[in-house]
Amino acid sequence: MEIKNIKDSKFLKDLDYNELEDLSKEIREFLIENISKTGGHLSSNLGVVELTIALHRNFNFPEDKIIFDVGHQAYVHKILTGRGKYFNTLRQFKGLSGFQKRSESKYDNYEAGHSSTSLSAALGFALSRDKKHLNNYVIALIGDGSIGNGLSFEALNHIGDANTRLIVILNDNEMSISKNVGALHNTLDKIRSTSKYHKTMQDTKYVLNKSKFLGKYLYKIVKGLKESFKKMYMKEGYLFEELGLNYYGPINGHDFRELDKYLKMAKKETQPVLLHVITKKGKGYKYAEDDKVGLWHGVGPFDIKTGEFKKVNDGKVSWSDVMTRHLIKLAKEDKKIMAITPAMANGSKLNSFKNLYPDRFIDVGIVEEHALVLANAVSLEGLKPFVSIYSTFLQRGYDEVAQDIGRMNGHVVIGIDRAGIVGEDGETHQGIYDVSLLNNIPNMIIMAPSDSKMAGDMLYTAFRVESPVAIRYSKERIDFIESSYKLLEIGKWEISDYREKESCDGYLISYGDFYNRALEIREFLKKKNIYLRVVNARFIKPMDKKILKEISKQNKPVFIYEEVVRIGSLGSEIAKYLLEHHYNNIFYDYAIPDEFIRQGKKEEVIKSLKLDNSSIIKDIEKRLKCK
Repeated sequence: MEIKNIKDSKFLKDLDYNELEDLSKEIREFLIENISKTGGHLSSNLGVVELTIALHRNFNFPEDKIIFDVGHQAYVHKILTGRGKYFNTLRQFKGLSGFQKRSESKYDNYEAGHSSTSLSAALGFALSRDKKHLNNYVIALIGDGSIGNGLSFEALNHIGDANTRLIVILNDNEMSISKNVGALHNTLDKIRSTSKYHKTMQDTKYVLNKSKFLGKYLYKIVKGLKESFKKMYMKEGYLFEELGLNYYGPINGHDFRELDKYLKMAKKETQPVLLHVITKKGKGYKYAEDDKVGLWHGVGPFDIKTGEFKKVNDGKVSWSDVMTRHLIKLAKEDKKIMAITPAMANGSKLNSFKNLYPDRFIDVGIVEEHALVLANAVSLEGLKPFVSIYSTFLQRGYDEVAQDIGRMNGHVVIGIDRAGIVGEDGETHQGIYDVSLLNNIPNMIIMAPSDSKMAGDMLYTAFRVESPVAIRYSKERIDFIESSYKLLEIGKWEISDYREKESCDGYLISYGDFYNRALEIREFLKKKNIYLRVVNARFIKPMDKKILKEISKQNKPVFIYEEVVRIGSLGSEIAKYLLEHHYNNIFYDYAIPDEFIRQGKKEEVIKSLKLDNSSIIKDIEKRLKCK
């Protein structure tokens, strides 16, 4: 079958099991071939091929509703709904999204990029269905990592109380981005190990209910013994039933006969039901199957035959790697330093820290809020926690940063990874809101390094101040240079190549990666006899009011250049300060507009926002000529 020519999933109902297995193999080959070129989420999608086909075979989408948690495992769903022909544009600028997207297809009922929203959304769809007196099915697909999140438990609590017809599919592949942790994961392990008991009970129900006369009565007798069996064999495994969901499982997620059987059973239920489906992450591709640390979760282009990722041999390392190297070096001297991550040990390059200092490393799982409160309490006991968290996921812990860390002035160092425009993951993952969110929290210090040495100095300084500190850094690659550490003066900016008598037509203020772009802009404008002093605003909060006061006195044009949303940015704070000091010259903040930013390679996105060097140069030139 030509996978890219699939228009919808109606044909699945006519296929026998051998044909379904052949189709699964072809889809896996299609996914591997395309993702090897575009990059994307490979392992999670290879693991749900049979499950997704079975869902489309047993339900009628889009009349029935399916909500994928996170949405990064919806590639097979996209193929079965007519989008296979667009897979060469996956995660590309103006191309196919790597997640569910409502504007992309009527089959995409809900959008997500962060975990644990599917259960709440599914219940919302189910209750709306009941209100409108409809009869369609609602299915939520959630992973074993995501279901341990607090939001999931809030939803499970309500689902049991609402007691409406809803199907929850727990896709248990025993691994999220990093190895799952926590009591719930241990409980799932126990359920897997005692699957015989569960299947006996479920099969008994299925067979007895088929009897027109004695079946239902016999089953009631069997069910009366259920509580005794639970106490003897599987007390932990009935967490979901205690929450009000009928539990079915564990189910082989790669066996069409078993999937069909249990999906049909679930459809007959009139109350919430949870199907515990066991799948193999990365199934069908050896390198992904053998992955134990999450390398094949989200990938760039790779060689199919060798499994080698296509890397740029530029001698540079990621910002994540830079921060971890500094953290390890500092932790060697300071035994109070520890690292905390919400399931991002591999992505944040903290595995090397974990290997060296396992007793000072904590992976809390996909629970950002808990990670931040935990870190705050640890800091109050005199230890020095470094919480590595992606900018986009830090949003989930805003209340904890404000009300716990900020209000109690906890000495927590937050490493804001993937800050700025992240590219192919698109709207849900752009790290452009952290400055706006943190700027209004009292006691908070916000830093942004522009090179590896400055990053080390900032981390060194952060562990020595009695305040919460956030250090933001991007997804880019930079040169790493070994160096000693020095204590930075809090709030002190730097003026590049400053000379008192140097000609000055204005100031260009920037920080982080964009500071290096600002230097390039300055050099280009010099050729046109426009001389800007470039300021490294390495402390976003507090601002260097001494430099700002001097700038206001000179009344020179001021341009701000930053990789964050304009509202609540450093530029907006500088504007207020200058206005208060009667500044009345040209002022402009080159920042991200008030809109959600699309996917694409970083340079493509920056250019589309007119934040590339060429656009900035043209605009500064124009504004200064109009002066």
